[in-house]
Amino acid sequence: MGPKIKFTREQIVEAAFEIAKTEGIDKITMRKIAEKMGSSVAPIYFNFKSNEEVLEALKERIISLSQQLLSEESTGKPFNDIGRASLRFATEYSVIFRDLVMKNNDIMKDYDEKIMPILIEEMNKDPELDGFTVDELKAILLKMRIFQLGLSVMAANELLPAEYRIEDLMDILSGTAHDVILAARLSKGSTSH
Repeated sequence: MGPKIKFTREQIVEAAFEIAKTEGIDKITMRKIAEKMGSSVAPIYFNFKSNEEVLEALKERIISLSQQLLSEESTGKPFNDIGRASLRFATEYSVIFRDLVMKNNDIMKDYDEKIMPILIEEMNKDPELDGFTVDELKAILLKMRIFQLGLSVMAANELLPAEYRIEDLMDILSGTAHDVILAARLSKGSTSH
């Protein structure tokens, strides 16, 4: 019998992430992870009791990736950066993105609870959003997420004209964000009179 192969939890989660990137989240199994790592399932089960536990760790990996993409976008306009990071996620990790937003699954059921406070905190740093309450910021964010999600779904599924580059999509997203913020300011001003 050869030496036992040991893997860290991080290596196993990374293998699961690689499977999700190319084949989809629903294709992740302990056996598939073991195959990816060139191992038996024993080291996988040593670190994780079940496939659900692996998927929970994968969810944390995806949230971490979302936060990383957000931190890489630093234009000085945090609200804009949120959209840019999300659009990047949709185009760079299209299989995972489609699984998360276009399939009914439980893996990301509490994603909003974890990421929403981070997004609102980022929005509070944006000078363009000064003077809005948290509830108003949530409403603005919802409107932008609806638009951004539609744009991202189109990008992830290659439904946009081929000549549209990522920067063109960013410009569309930025323009819409400006319009949503302007409309919110106008609405806020008309209700305060």
